[in-house]
Amino acid sequence: MNAFSLYSLTRRTIALALALCALATLALLRAAPAFADPGVTLPVVAPVQSCEALAQTKLDAAVGAPVSIETRRLNTAQGEFCEVSGTIEPAIGFKLDLPASKWTQRYLQAGCGGLCGMINASIGNAGDCRPALDGEFAVAATDMGHTGRMGAPDEGAFAADPQKRIDFAYRANHLTALASKALMRAFYGVAPRYAYFSGCSDGGREALMEAQRYPDDFDGISAGAPAMLFQIQNSFFHAWTVAANRGSDGKPILLAPKLRVLHDAVIAHCDTLDGVKDGLLSDPRTCHVQQSWVACKPGASNTQQCLTPAEWSVAQKIYTGPTDAAGRRFLPGGLEPGSEMMWGSFVPRDANSGAHVMSAALFSGMVPVVNLVPSQAESSATTFPFTTEQFMRMQELHPLNDATNPDLHAFSAHGGKLIMWHGWADFSIAPMISIAYYRAVQAEMGAGATDRFLRLFMIPGVGHCGGGDGFAQVDTLSPLMNWVEHGTAPASLRAERIAASAGGFGGPPPASGAGMPHGAPPMDGQGPQGPQGPQGGSDGRGGGMGAHAALPPVAIANQPALASRPIYPFPQIAHYLGKGDPASASSYGPAPSPAKEPAKIDWYGAFMLRPGFQKQYVVRDDQIFPLPQ
Repeated sequence: MNAFSLYSLTRRTIALALALCALATLALLRAAPAFADPGVTLPVVAPVQSCEALAQTKLDAAVGAPVSIETRRLNTAQGEFCEVSGTIEPAIGFKLDLPASKWTQRYLQAGCGGLCGMINASIGNAGDCRPALDGEFAVAATDMGHTGRMGAPDEGAFAADPQKRIDFAYRANHLTALASKALMRAFYGVAPRYAYFSGCSDGGREALMEAQRYPDDFDGISAGAPAMLFQIQNSFFHAWTVAANRGSDGKPILLAPKLRVLHDAVIAHCDTLDGVKDGLLSDPRTCHVQQSWVACKPGASNTQQCLTPAEWSVAQKIYTGPTDAAGRRFLPGGLEPGSEMMWGSFVPRDANSGAHVMSAALFSGMVPVVNLVPSQAESSATTFPFTTEQFMRMQELHPLNDATNPDLHAFSAHGGKLIMWHGWADFSIAPMISIAYYRAVQAEMGAGATDRFLRLFMIPGVGHCGGGDGFAQVDTLSPLMNWVEHGTAPASLRAERIAASAGGFGGPPPASGAGMPHGAPPMDGQGPQGPQGPQGGSDGRGGGMGAHAALPPVAIANQPALASRPIYPFPQIAHYLGKGDPASASSYGPAPSPAKEPAKIDWYGAFMLRPGFQKQYVVRDDQIFPLPQ
């Protein structure tokens, strides 16, 4: 090859390389996330005093209780914060992180998962929200009045202290909001223009509790998979998932390897009921699982790929939820078809393995069984009396702990907006509880009035606050801000399937992230990506429970999406338009769910979703007493 030919080849090679580089750069630019700036444009407000001087602020009058605080400077990749650590008497710990140079007059309070016991002021379900990613929010969180390690055997020991019960039930978040707003006024010279609350699991209960008891605290609330029916959920439901799977010999009947058999049969028969084959059920209520789909042939010697009659009976009970001997249902639903691969949270891998008793606690009048060793907790679950008498005993503290008041007139009058969301494949909190509450609000306030301030989104294939086979990556803060600040109600949420949440789990729960699919993020609300949903969940059962400083008060950007899907307000579902990429949200539109809506959701505890039951409590003679209403 002569020099000219070599020169020409080199030029062509360089040109080709530059062209490929340009194309690659363009592709990266196209793939780069365009973060949303959903709120109104607000000027940045600078502090009017130093972080050190803020420590001298007196908060007792604003909070209505003695408060002690200290401050320190916190440096993050998003800038400097003034971090306030405080205690509201008797023992409500809280932290507030105040941006030193970026505050755009917004406040966000993060809910706490499980039984709480630690502080994590990080922002979840906001991976597309630029202000949350940039560190423009003042962010606070509380330990709910006690300290403890989530998932520890003594996690519920605080319940022996009646004041701590009250603080956990409703007092801690409200007083934290009062303290935080007073501190913002002192630090910046002005109060926040907008206040938001975001939580999942117990954090979702806390979110609804704020809307119901303290409607003026927040302008926008995101409540994910709310543990609102705290008393019954943490007793009847979680005891049932263990007791329903025990034979007369006390050993488990249905084992984790059979969950794949059941799940595959459900998907094979029900996947396309929503018009698209994607391995998910857009509304599991349309899927009526039949024994014939999975039944072993009579006399079969190999039953590895089928369910025996006894195994099928267990599955039926899990789908139905807790009942008494007469068939009365103690919850509006059990676990839904399509969630089977998540049952590894409470279905053991082999007959000699103990069940993982789900939930932070099984409660007996707020005395947690988690104070017992695991074998004792499991034994208590299997002997739990599923009777109407036990139900009435368990709901005695309904006025203290539950967040099921459908009267949200005061919150609506304040201008508040509420986004509720729940994964259809949730294995810890029955999805129908959220639907029953939503219907109760409509019955109390009227469908039109409800629609003006509340939207419920049910997400296919998503487990408890995240994980699962579905579209677990959801930003709820951006649409909430848009609704609060622009008045634009969310017509849909954009949900995404990411690599971390793909797949299923059919065995016993791992050490962190109980029952999560392999590779799924933790579910504790304190995971490395924040407190909710695909960014950590808020169930208080996973890893990532490190020091507060390890989790800065900002959101983590969403992970690259494998597929996207619009999630429309319940009861609408996403319907494939017949053309376009089925993995792209743009190929879907809203459609009525094919599920037939019952005129009434029939269950024994329906009376618990009525207004006027919540009470304020005080401590006298080391016992809690309700105040006269």
